Amino acid sequence: MLPDYQVQEWNEANSPLEANSYTRAAYKQKLWSRLSNYVRLHALYTEGGIYLDTDVEVIRSFTPLLAQKCFVGFQQEEAQLDWVNGAVLGAEAGQPFLQHCMELTLKLFETEGEFYRGPTIITAVLKAAGLRAYGLQELDGVTVCPAEYFYPYPWFGRFSPDCIKASTYSVHHWAGSWLRQERRRLPSPRQLIGRMKRALVRAL
Repeated sequence: MLPDYQVQEWNEANSPLEANSYTRAAYKQKLWSRLSNYVRLHALYTEGGIYLDTDVEVIRSFTPLLAQKCFVGFQQEEAQLDWVNGAVLGAEAGQPFLQHCMELTLKLFETEGEFYRGPTIITAVLKAAGLRAYGLQELDGVTVCPAEYFYPYPWFGRFSPDCIKASTYSVHHWAGSWLRQERRRLPSPRQLIGRMKRALVRAL
């Protein structure tokens, strides 16, 4: 589906494993999904491109989306802490949105000692930029796409060919590797909201 695209691998040799306290701790504790949350942001911020989780199946070319400075997608219609996902994330190099996400990721780790999930970080930054409702929209240079673009079925559902629409670019198959890696008890939703509000004020 992507014959004209160059695939670049990010591994221990070229990833910023010693960039900050977050990456060092995630690497030491072998929290690979948490580490990738930061590495993907760093990779796109420095070089630009499209990041795909390893369990993402490409249905059609992303070329129509390349006119956007940055794009992400809702993973569900209902507003939650993890409203917007980063398993599919495209951006030009140097996008401020990516920098804000990296800063918030690090700030929350340094102040709360938590490895926050990527979708939680992305959603919080977008909400700070004005995200209020579901649907195709642009916020501070970030195009937020409907769920059927990249996540045509939810993480708690099952794949069916019927879920693929004319607007579907990819299917995230929800391998759930992070569930086996999770070593910290996440705070309650109320605690998460309070902590992220405080950190957003400091980071943004």
